Amino acid sequence: MNFLAEINSKISGIVWGAPMLALMLFTGGYFTLRSKFFQLRRFGHCMKKTVFAGRGKEKNKQKSDVKTLGKTGDAEKTESVSQFRAMCSALAATLGTGNIAGVSTALAVGGAGAVFWMWVSAVLGMMTGYAENVLGIFYRKKDKKGVWRGGAMRYIREGLAERRATKPLAKPLSVIYAGLCVLAAFGMGDMAQMNAAAEALKVNFGIAPIITGVVLAGCAAAVMAGGIKRIGSITAKIVPLMSGFYLIGSLYILIANASRIPSMLSGIFESAFGLGAVGGGVAGFAVKKAVSFGIRRGVFSNEAGLGTSVLAHAASDVKEPAVQGMWSIFEVFFDTVVMCSLTAFVLLASPCRAPSASEALNNITVDTQYFALTESGGLISDGAPLPVAGGDKELRCRTAYGGEFTLALGEGDITFSNIMTIRGIQSRDASGALLWLDEAETRPLIETVEIAPLNGVGLATYAFSGSFGGAAGKLLAAAVLLFAFSTVLGWSHFGAEAAVFLFGEKAVIPFRAAFVVMGVVGACVELGVVWDISDTVNGLMAIPNLFAVLCLSKKVLEITKNYESRIFRRCSVKPLLSAWNSDSGQEP
Repeated sequence: MNFLAEINSKISGIVWGAPMLALMLFTGGYFTLRSKFFQLRRFGHCMKKTVFAGRGKEKNKQKSDVKTLGKTGDAEKTESVSQFRAMCSALAATLGTGNIAGVSTALAVGGAGAVFWMWVSAVLGMMTGYAENVLGIFYRKKDKKGVWRGGAMRYIREGLAERRATKPLAKPLSVIYAGLCVLAAFGMGDMAQMNAAAEALKVNFGIAPIITGVVLAGCAAAVMAGGIKRIGSITAKIVPLMSGFYLIGSLYILIANASRIPSMLSGIFESAFGLGAVGGGVAGFAVKKAVSFGIRRGVFSNEAGLGTSVLAHAASDVKEPAVQGMWSIFEVFFDTVVMCSLTAFVLLASPCRAPSASEALNNITVDTQYFALTESGGLISDGAPLPVAGGDKELRCRTAYGGEFTLALGEGDITFSNIMTIRGIQSRDASGALLWLDEAETRPLIETVEIAPLNGVGLATYAFSGSFGGAAGKLLAAAVLLFAFSTVLGWSHFGAEAAVFLFGEKAVIPFRAAFVVMGVVGACVELGVVWDISDTVNGLMAIPNLFAVLCLSKKVLEITKNYESRIFRRCSVKPLLSAWNSDSGQEP
């Protein structure tokens, strides 16, 4: 496992290195410029056509579109879902523990400036997601049962095959993408999410991981059995519920700390461009960290560039490729600009109420305690040594039980976020028996401590505890449970569609069975290496996807221009329709 972890670390460093991040930003920037900032110019229109359209109004609009666009087949015989449910299925997969743990880690490592660069990645990612889903709708086809079959692997195969230069790459790249998607579904979309939910429930409610795994896997199996229609129906209920639940709790904290919001916002921009008090190489290092982790967390959260959301959007009953692309714009906006920003704002606006480092080091117990490294409460980047008076390498520490010992601080041994945890380790004799300071065995002997940075869900829990007290952990555990379960549902569809692409309809039942079993396993075992490998697989998916999206950029821009010409200029331009399956007897 160590060898596997080492190999994966090297691959991940390349996959998620500067070239990949630059490619993702370039793709989003390219479509932003070529479309004349469509996601900003038409943002109001995108909201009007998506979340503010109204289900009944949108349904009626679709009926009129059938007359306008020509023969598109009998909608009643099509196995499709509403645009809203398609978006919820896609959003269910992207709204996950990364919106809490991922953002917390980005701030702990990249500082407050990571938020700004997360926004940049989201604004550009809106157009990447838009392009993916425009292509997804344009190249989707119906099978003989009237079920829509789409996804990035299909526009990779169909789209690249239309060009002489890329035709030889069409089939192999589509197969590679689908294979990676299946692996990502088992790893990041199933095992890692089940593990996060099981850990949250174990810590806060004492529920055994095996119970969490079996119950959640059973619920997921029941939903998966109904296909995309049932997944869309369930996620259409879960996504608004969990989003509203998290939004209300976050807004409550922000209102309670309203006086800190102006300084928090200024701190975000100062940190993003290194405008704080520190200068020179230190500021440059801080900006590099902010850019890197802000962009990475934004991409990890909204998945724009990975092509995964196309697998959910392709099942929509939409008739206009551009309209489904607008749903993707909203999806990226809501996931990153709204939900990730809420987590960041709560962390940055919540004051630190933990004791100072000197207090904590003079009152050590065997229980985990927290201490703050700054009085301001603002998060600071990692990499610095633990601050001690005079820069001493050795520090005299005291325990709450009356004992004393010397703590040696080695170079680079401790890196930190703003909040640290400290726990005394009770000493043992040569036989392994615990040592005590008294015969009654009430005062443990402590000669070493465990000091670690607090980030991820733990840091978010600490921030929420300032307003919700001891209930914060339970509230966040409930949020993590909903986020994780919705992600499992979304990825179950993604993986199944990729499996069908590779092996045909016969692969659906074996895939679902394996997905359920792996979910139970994921809840019960340590997944450090699995999580890291899944992260690498996600990055590998972006390579064939972004290559195809850029090669087919002309098609995306043509469809966008065609849509704007008809809707905003009222010109009599013939609409560009989705490609249809000739086997179903439909006309193009």
